[in-house]
Amino acid sequence: MVKTYKIGLDARPLSTRVSGVGRLIAETLKAFPSKEKYEFLLFSHLPIHADHKKVLELANVRWVEGGGFLKWKGGLYYNLYVPFYLLTHRLDLFWGSQQVLPPFLPKDLKAVLTYCDLVLYLYPDTMRWIAKVQQRLFQSYSVRRSSFILSISKQTSDDMCKKFGYPVEKTGVAYPGVNPEEMTKLLDTKLSNRIKDLGTGFLLSVSTIEPRKNYPFLLEVFREYRKLNPHHYRPWVIVGKIGWESPEFIEELIQERTLYKDIFILDSVSDSELQHVYKRAGLFLFASKYEGFGIPMVEALFHKLPCIVSDIPTFHEIGKDGVQYFATDTKEDVKQWALAIDVFFQNPKPVDLSLEEFRWENAAKITEGVFRHVLEESE
Repeated sequence: MVKTYKIGLDARPLSTRVSGVGRLIAETLKAFPSKEKYEFLLFSHLPIHADHKKVLELANVRWVEGGGFLKWKGGLYYNLYVPFYLLTHRLDLFWGSQQVLPPFLPKDLKAVLTYCDLVLYLYPDTMRWIAKVQQRLFQSYSVRRSSFILSISKQTSDDMCKKFGYPVEKTGVAYPGVNPEEMTKLLDTKLSNRIKDLGTGFLLSVSTIEPRKNYPFLLEVFREYRKLNPHHYRPWVIVGKIGWESPEFIEELIQERTLYKDIFILDSVSDSELQHVYKRAGLFLFASKYEGFGIPMVEALFHKLPCIVSDIPTFHEIGKDGVQYFATDTKEDVKQWALAIDVFFQNPKPVDLSLEEFRWENAAKITEGVFRHVLEESE
């Protein structure tokens, strides 16, 4: 008879629209090998969002109900109700998918942490205050309490070990990525009118509009590019919801869009629409100041979409020698980006990079291996 391990999981990201961590959880669970050996108990203060409903179709997944009055706030639910549940229900392992663990975990319960980024320490001003407080309170404890830490990039893993003095031999990297079969299948769906109306060959950026993504810099780049070639420049499409970017910049961006009618902001797109947008774009722009990884960049490269991105270590892990990297610090950098865009469209060059290491099935296989190692070590 096959032994089944019970694994608790912070599933709060599955209660909202698709995000980086939510996609990581959902895709890892769907691709998880040896499903008969693992039962996942998903903890969230809110019901699962429609975007992630397929997760509940998995035979080895169970959505945990409960929480009472604590369900009104995700942090209270996670830090108070989940530890209480774990005291009264025996699990074999807990997976902290958002780089924090609940306090007061049973001493004999093994824990694996997924570490996504060091935004709290490198760019704290770009975080929402409530997230910042929770991370401050429990980040150091969570690292110390973990039996093993999986990061989403080598750079993130190295930075985490350096920051906390965590032993390298208890770390690993499970790159997020793409599901080629599913993405290709989504391209078979009918093209919606709003995506069709965008045309083809446009500039594309995909991410939430928030400070770390550096959209003010990209707006300056687009203005400079427009001046370089005022009669033949390409429009700019932004796919991403308006997050916690400054109201002043959002107003500036919207005014620019209204005045020139060459900036399009799609704050809610379906999975199929997103794939069609990538496929119809001409050039991908990603100017983040810092990223733990960069799923939109991987998705763009899957569609053979050339990329111009900020010169940060994580992007080099993904793009290697196949994309263009530029700094984002000065007025000269703005001009360099604009010129690179203009030059590219005068002589477009295809991109063809191997993305084998950035597939969800690889991430799931690595994660399962870590779980198995930690569980067998405790037996």
